Amino acid sequence: MPHRPRTGLWAGYAVLTACFLTGFFYRFSPATFAEELGRDLGTSATALGALASWHFWVYTAAQIPAGTAVDRWGARRSAAAGSAIAAAGALSLATADGFLQASLGPILTGLGMSAVFVAAMKYNAARFEPRHYGLVTGLTMLLANIGSVAAGSPSAILLEHFSWRAVFLGAAALSTALALASVAAVRDQTPDTAARPPREGLSALAGRKGLWPVFWCTIGTNATFYSFSGLWGTPLLGDGFGLATSTAAVYSTVALTLYGLGSLLIGIASDKAGRRKPFLVGTSAAAVAGWAALAAAPWSPGPSGLLLYGLVGLAASQVTVSFAAVKELAPGTAAGKALALVNAGVFGATAVLQPLFGRVLDAAGGDSPDLADYRTALALPLALSAIGLATSLRTTETHCRDLHPRPEPARS
Repeated sequence: MPHRPRTGLWAGYAVLTACFLTGFFYRFSPATFAEELGRDLGTSATALGALASWHFWVYTAAQIPAGTAVDRWGARRSAAAGSAIAAAGALSLATADGFLQASLGPILTGLGMSAVFVAAMKYNAARFEPRHYGLVTGLTMLLANIGSVAAGSPSAILLEHFSWRAVFLGAAALSTALALASVAAVRDQTPDTAARPPREGLSALAGRKGLWPVFWCTIGTNATFYSFSGLWGTPLLGDGFGLATSTAAVYSTVALTLYGLGSLLIGIASDKAGRRKPFLVGTSAAAVAGWAALAAAPWSPGPSGLLLYGLVGLAASQVTVSFAAVKELAPGTAAGKALALVNAGVFGATAVLQPLFGRVLDAAGGDSPDLADYRTALALPLALSAIGLATSLRTTETHCRDLHPRPEPARS
């Protein structure tokens, strides 16, 4: 194994992870700000779902182009540009005086964060040893998840003292600072460790059957969780049980915290066990159990509610093992594109699920949905998670080894 340079390794890692962290905030904050956003902008549940879904639609569409851009321009410039674009999106949302300008916010944050994600993953693959990939990916997800936690209870507390517009202005300032920090601190791999350009096209990659079971089971655990925690998890407790936003946000915060912790622990456990498939199947089964209980079981705020929110959060930690399995299933020259393909699937499904959930609520409950209406809408993530469980049973066990030869690093 060629030596990988360590100069500035952790400084670059810290900045890229912080950039990635802001993406989680932009992704999940609509759940906490839903009531205020809807009131100020005068939107229905369907329109609010569409507004939040723009981030996911654009993020999905930009995944493959972002991978190409990062391969060409490197993690440093891509992360800086992505964070600057996200800052513009946060500023647009903060100053919006109508639905159209507000929609530009998640469009730009989705575009910017697509580049940040690929930049962070490329940096990790290039600068850290392959045997540590599960650990490093899990650690990245755990640290980045601070952004989603901040989007929950902490943001709800901020709303008691500041407007949602002020919060997004602060987020815009942070993303601007991180764009500058990326230029200063991130160092791309040197020529003697740079991987050769990808040689396998997207169509050939899509023909690899081993990737599709991972694609679908990751959608079943992560797209369902992202759509719920990113928008509808907090309103469910408010409309269904009368909880205040600050109290209801605690449940999503617990789920997101367990998602982050689980992402690290499952990566370590999978690496140590030398297995991927049992973890993919187990988390998929947990997702089905969690969504089924939320949709049909007699739960309420308190221990039972926290347990179910936490269960779907832990199930979503599957993503660490999914990314590791994808890297091991794809040829080394196409691993980045394979990761982008699976990630695009997750966010594309989320973009569909968020407004569809809202449409079911509008159809069932109109302007005042109740718990029964939310239970009806919860059949959507339950069905998607069931598909994920069925496909997880068909995943290929990699035994934590690359199943295709990796290219030797290019020498200067």
